[in-house]
Amino acid sequence: MIRKIVFFILFTTSVIANEDHCTYRTEQVKENGKIVKVIEYKTCTETENLNKQNFLKTFLTSPEYENSVIFVVMAILENI
Repeated sequence: MIRKIVFFILFTTSVIANEDHCTYRTEQVKENGKIVKVIEYKTCTETENLNKQNFLKTFLTSPEYENSVIFVVMAILENI
């Protein structure tokens, strides 16, 4: 039963992939032909889609699904 719940939660949550792009840049400080310091820069552009809504969050917080949430929780608690 727990496996089914975990499976349901994992596949109903939204996964944002490949929307963030990062570029990496490395600089080396040399003195007398020896590397003294290595500086690494990471620059990312993050995007967030504001129209995308998670079904689980909508299901748990929306008033129209209020009775359904109660029945689902009751059914889970009865079977534990």
